[in-house]
Amino acid sequence: MIFTKLAETAKARLLEDDNQFHDKSERLVGLMRSLGIVPTRRAKCNGHLHKLLGAILVCAFDENTSVDVTNRRKGDYHTLGLSTNMIKWLDNLVASKLLIPSNGAAKASGRLELATPLTEEIA
Repeated sequence: MIFTKLAETAKARLLEDDNQFHDKSERLVGLMRSLGIVPTRRAKCNGHLHKLLGAILVCAFDENTSVDVTNRRKGDYHTLGLSTNMIKWLDNLVASKLLIPSNGAAKASGRLELATPLTEEIA
């Protein structure tokens, strides 16, 4: 599913009272922080963005779909209310081999499959 549509779904699910979903998202944030995918500096200010990224990945897992990055333009992410750092964090997930690009790219572009370590953390 396209990344921006997953983001909309994740935003809606974060507003719901679903403790299991929130727990899975927080576990992914902890994993991403421990691996240096998202920064720990200013986590108090940007923690909600880190949790949104975790929630996007949980939504992709729950819907049994890939994360499709069709656009890397920062202006479009800003217009949609997403952080422009999302692209960098997705690139870090690819570099850490938690997201596997189907086209073999070194950056987050195209269809990205959730890797086994990531799915094990979510399940």
